[in-house]
Amino acid sequence: MNEKELEHVMRAFFHREINVLVSTAIISSGLDIPSANTIIIDRADRFGLADLYQLRGRVGRSNIKAYAYFLIPGEDVITEEARKKLQAIQELGYLGAGFRLALKDLEIRGAGNLLGGEQSGHIEAVGFDMYMEMLETAVAELKGEKIEPKTEPVIDLKIMAVIPEEYIEDPDLRLSIYRKIASAKT
Repeated sequence: MNEKELEHVMRAFFHREINVLVSTAIISSGLDIPSANTIIIDRADRFGLADLYQLRGRVGRSNIKAYAYFLIPGEDVITEEARKKLQAIQELGYLGAGFRLALKDLEIRGAGNLLGGEQSGHIEAVGFDMYMEMLETAVAELKGEKIEPKTEPVIDLKIMAVIPEEYIEDPDLRLSIYRKIASAKT
């Protein structure tokens, strides 16, 4: 849609002149219409956990009871990872569950290699740590500071390097330990 047409449709929806808005996932980036009380997400199994959380957050933004329906082709068709994401979004529907949801997402997608520099999930292309390192390097270069090359040690133990849930049950504490290990310099 062009700008004028889009503006006309959004105004009409906001003023309740039209009752149904069909949209892409772009709607998750900030639509705030208090009267919107129902969202239907087709092929919810194809979305990430954070995306589903954002989309669900577009309804129920006032004192009106809201509903979020996640459509899937069938439980026997979707992947195990998608099933876990949908279960997590269902279980963590209470106010303030965002941090717990992020931890669950980390648990589902994996935290990367505990003893190396690799990352997993959607950030594997560059990784957050690598991005921050690149940003720091670029800023230092612009300031004319000397940049020392960093070496990334690789430890190949031929085992899964994870902290079992039975060992540290609290996900917040387990994540904190992962961070401390990942940031170790010596």
